[in-house]
Amino acid sequence: MTALPANFAPAAAAPEALVGPDHLAGGVLRSMSRSFRGNFSWGVVPTLFLSVVSFGVLPLLRWTQNLRRYVLLERQQLWHLAEWLRLQTAHPDAQTLPVEAEKIRWRSALAGTALAWVGALAFVFAAELFVRGAYPSPLRSVISWTYGIRYEAGKTRADLFGIWTLCLSIAYALHWLQVQLHAGDVRRFLEKFNRVLEWEGVEPLSRPRGGIGLQPLWIIAAAGLCAVGAYWGVPLMLAGAVQRRYISRTSACVRAEAADRVRTILLLRRPVLRVPPFARATILCRTSGCRAPIPLLANFCARCGARAGTVITDVA
Repeated sequence: MTALPANFAPAAAAPEALVGPDHLAGGVLRSMSRSFRGNFSWGVVPTLFLSVVSFGVLPLLRWTQNLRRYVLLERQQLWHLAEWLRLQTAHPDAQTLPVEAEKIRWRSALAGTALAWVGALAFVFAAELFVRGAYPSPLRSVISWTYGIRYEAGKTRADLFGIWTLCLSIAYALHWLQVQLHAGDVRRFLEKFNRVLEWEGVEPLSRPRGGIGLQPLWIIAAAGLCAVGAYWGVPLMLAGAVQRRYISRTSACVRAEAADRVRTILLLRRPVLRVPPFARATILCRTSGCRAPIPLLANFCARCGARAGTVITDVA
């Protein structure tokens, strides 16, 4: 083997070769690939059952809590996505993307107003039962004031039934509005996000639409509630449908597309692989005076018949 020169030094590695793995991109991909189907929202059957047995109160309490958790989770995911893209591009809008993600917020005042209407309803019913009194069975009285309006004409309280219907209808309408406003926040973020993607030559993301909530199964459930006198079932089912659709379908599609765009940009940003040139070896016969070249796969020299040697004389 030929000796290397004394002043030989290996060439410095190219800057691209020193680039390590993108841990932030890995975290963004794992986060965006998570499935929340069945979480943070209810289906039609549990909504219908629990709304009936709780006189319409329980779904609002749970949906408010679930939606708040999901809004904060989605904002965190989009902030990490925006921060990663900011580090990848020189587009001016990319520098403000994390700020746009922080504008996606939970409207606590709106949620508090919706819960205040439920609190007012509970206060009126509690005052009627425990202050004014003269009711032998509180549960029987509440049923009479609510679902019994259609079956106990003349024996129920139309004023309490009206308060029950009005308070729950307004509360669920405000929750429906909360979902729509959050979808609008995400759309505004994606408008600026898509401008950066288009500048990078990557296909933009589809913008989410909250929808009204007119889903067949939810409409049937609302009709069932109206049949027993629970007219607040219409805004309840609209609110439940839009929350279910946004979390399980709309937001899931946005996150899946975002993960795909991250992979695309990673491929575009992938450092060039520097492959060293092929090592060209010449195997010569070991017999002195022969030194004939021997094919790499041959075991014997074709000139003198000696067993092949492995003397490397040329390395490119």
